Parts: sequence; structure tokens; C-alpha cells
Amino acid sequence: MRLDFSDITILLVGDFMIDHYVIGTSNRMSPEAPVPVVIPKEEYSIPGGAGNVAMNLRAIGANVVCLGTIGNDAWGEKLISTLKNEGINVDGIDIIKNHPTTLKQRIYSDGKQVVRLDTEKILDWNPQISDDNLHNYDACIVSDYNKGAANNISLDIDILIVDPKKDDFSQYNNVKIITPNLTELQKASKIEVKNNQSIVDACDELIAKNNFDYIVTKKGDQGITIVGQDNFVKHVKAHPVKSPDVTGAGDTVIAVLSVVYAKTKDIELSVKIANAAAAIVVGKSGTATTTVEEIEKLLIKEC
Repeated sequence: MRLDFSDITILLVGDFMIDHYVIGTSNRMSPEAPVPVVIPKEEYSIPGGAGNVAMNLRAIGANVVCLGTIGNDAWGEKLISTLKNEGINVDGIDIIKNHPTTLKQRIYSDGKQVVRLDTEKILDWNPQISDDNLHNYDACIVSDYNKGAANNISLDIDILIVDPKKDDFSQYNNVKIITPNLTELQKASKIEVKNNQSIVDACDELIAKNNFDYIVTKKGDQGITIVGQDNFVKHVKAHPVKSPDVTGAGDTVIAVLSVVYAKTKDIELSVKIANAAAAIVVGKSGTATTTVEEIEKLLIKEC
């Protein structure tokens, strides 16, 4: 199977942020509190949130145009610089004065995360885009981390795909595909999701209420369930991964799913390829991406 997405252009709207990692070791506990004293050995920063979606899109060869916000600070400059260096169009990212770039700082000691520090300020932001320009895009992804950039999205585009964080899915009415995890699905539907049938029931109710074409539910090591209109149901098994790190896996799923669906309009194929991509990134440490070569290799191995 040859995967070529160089002819696909995605409009990406959402909450852009920085993931900063401090990797260290510890050989003693603090005398001040029951926590380890971590000696840093390495530090690095990479795009997170919608930024990680953008990086995943570029890693598989798609073209990306970003719409979102950052703060006028060093972290925002770092984010823009990194995205630009990957050939990602950042002209639609607004720099907001007196506002921090959303930052997640993870501290690891001897291979284990011991603490995460978040810096954020919720922003009410209205994206500026003309409907006349929407024909330039094969699909639009809304990467909603509930930081404000996706609060006022209303786009007249056929393939609109949302990764939700809000409990009320009515705010995403009429989107083609929505990709919640199990917790998000349960909160939105108010139905306890304890097995595949309850997942289908919850999805059916939300589809009827909100006119979604498909709900793609991410179930971690249990795989992915697709529920669509007209009683469409497919369960896709997860690929086995030893010691998975699930950081950013949802970003990979929506990136790969969106690009494949934009190219093929085949929801089952799109989810199977996205599922394989997710297995690759959770096998890596921290926020990660994958390539078409890695995906192809895994799909061939599983055939």
C-alpha cells in the first residue's frame, strides 16, 4: 500500500501550545516534601495540542494552514519557529498581547513522569476566515483543547472533523466526523459506556441530536469504534504496543484520519490507517509523530 498525501491541504483550527520536557534522574527524596529531587539531563520543546496535529499532518506529507492564537512570549516564538521550519503555514496564527502561550511542562525522573506544570489562560477568540477561501482546503480539522480558540467556529466546509473537549457536543452540530475518547463520549451522552453496545447507544443518541455523519470513539488499547448514520457500526482492534505512552495519540488519530478521509472518503479505511499510526506514536516517548513509511510497514506486517 502506497500512501501519498502531498496533494491534500488541511485547514487546522484550534488551540496551539508548547510541550516542554525536562528529562532527568533522581537518587534521593527531597527533605522538604515526599517528592524526588530531579537532576535535569536534557530539555526540549515541541508543538503540542493543535501544534502536534500540524506536525503529524506534515510528517505524513500533507499541506497545513493553521488558524489559532499564541501569546507574545518566548514560548510562542518557539512554537512559530518550529512550525515554520517544518513548512507549515502559520499566517493565520494571531499573536495576542498580554496573553501566555499555553504551555505544558513535563518533568521525567528515570523514565517516569513525576509532575506536569501547565500555564494557560482561556481566551475568547473569533477566527478570521472568508468562506470564499474554504474551497482551497480538502478538509478542516478543529483541534479543540477547550482553551478558547475553537469556541466560535462556524465554517461552511463539507469535510469538517472535530477532536472535542467540551462536554456539550451541540456546539459541534452538523460536523461530519467527531473523535471523542471514552470519557468525552460518556460525558456528552450521559450514558455509561462500559462495553461496545453502550458505546454504540451513546453514539446513536449523539448522532440523532447533532446530525454528525460519524462518531469515531478512541478506546485506547481496545481500539476504535466507528458509528455512523443508518446503523453503520465498525469495531477496529488496537495494535499491541509494549509500554505505551499515550501522550498526543489523539492528535495523531485525527491528523491521519482526516487526511486519508479527505483523499478516499472511506471512513473504515481512514480509521484503520489512523489506528495503525496511533500504535506507532504510542510506542515512542512523549509527544511524537509518525511517517507514511512507518505506517505502511506496520500495515504490511499486519496483513
